[in-house]
Amino acid sequence: MTRRVVITGLGVVSAGGIGIDQTWRTIQQAPPCAQIVELPSARPEDGKFKVFMAPDYRLADVTETYVDGAQLESEGIDQQRDIKHLVAAAGLAIDDAGLRSFADLDLREVGLVVADEHPGVERLARTLYGAVADAATTAPRQAGYTDLSEQIFALNTFLAPYLVARALHIGGECGFVNSACASGLTAIDNAATQIRLGRSPLAIAVASDDPLSSGKFRWFADMHLYAMDGVPRPFDPAASGTVFGDGGAAVVLEDEEHARRRGARIYGRLLGAGFTQDGWRISAPNPASANQGRSIRRALREAALDAEQVDVIVPHGTGIRMIDNYEARTIRHLWPDRGEQPVCLPLKPYVGHNLGGSSLLETALLLKAMAERRVPAVPATASAHGLDLPAAWSSTHIRYAVKSAVGFGGFYGAIVLEAI
Repeated sequence: MTRRVVITGLGVVSAGGIGIDQTWRTIQQAPPCAQIVELPSARPEDGKFKVFMAPDYRLADVTETYVDGAQLESEGIDQQRDIKHLVAAAGLAIDDAGLRSFADLDLREVGLVVADEHPGVERLARTLYGAVADAATTAPRQAGYTDLSEQIFALNTFLAPYLVARALHIGGECGFVNSACASGLTAIDNAATQIRLGRSPLAIAVASDDPLSSGKFRWFADMHLYAMDGVPRPFDPAASGTVFGDGGAAVVLEDEEHARRRGARIYGRLLGAGFTQDGWRISAPNPASANQGRSIRRALREAALDAEQVDVIVPHGTGIRMIDNYEARTIRHLWPDRGEQPVCLPLKPYVGHNLGGSSLLETALLLKAMAERRVPAVPATASAHGLDLPAAWSSTHIRYAVKSAVGFGGFYGAIVLEAI
């Protein structure tokens, strides 16, 4: 028998705060804004740009870890920003799910799927850019392999799930995924598969990305993909690009019967997922393709739903015009009758673009909205493209929702959620 999968815990680190409740309060009361960061860079003009920054925190202050927080700090976890966010988000999700008070919990049987576009890369880049900047003003010896060997070894992607599993004492099936901006949805689907096949009653999907990269910023800026004023405006005629968002997120997925037996709070049920690839260009969807639409249709087919039953769709919504235009066409094609079109709810104006972690972070926010029966307004955006973007917060029951992602490299993903 195929088991039904529900979500029972949310863990969030974002510009809105630490934890899903603090993040939700912040986006309602005082939505965060991007702030200027200063980073080592090859050129001075590349080292200052705006990012939605998560607040500073100590792991020991936000969640319980199996490996003592002080020990993790001594091992340099504060220099591994994405790994720190992964551990924090997963720990917060475990706490939110009430698993630590569940007497029968055996973390050795809990699955884990980690998503991260490039663990360790930005840390190494900051070190190298710092050496370049120093060389411009002084004449120190340049960093050699001996100095960088640990950071180079840290580029092995298997270390990301290892470090999260070690920190939290998770011992079940463990894996790593990278499908660009669709990575978080891939992680959710892979974790759900463990449960559906009966391998584990519980699995955690967690995703993060380190956006503090002057090199990455310069690449986006040179491609005219970055909003230099720090304001992402998805589907707005004035949109000028995306803005990076610091943080990470995790969800606890659980066999529904297992969740009900232990009296768990249930945020929603995962009904289906769909993924496609167009293999066209690295930074743009193929305008002649319908691959985002195919991924959504696959997810709806698995969920046994018609498109007209969907109440809300959270698109990728980057503020990059080319991608926004593509998504708008997809939505209008799937829902040609404007009266049956779901509310279009891009969430990056609240937390920025967390890249490989973005789709999971936005899934967590969507699940919170479903549980609270509240639809956020879309800030700093004028509705365009014939889409139904909410201009004000409203109270409504969201029964069915879709989260969709359009990733670099032609990766598309979608999941369907149901409120319970």
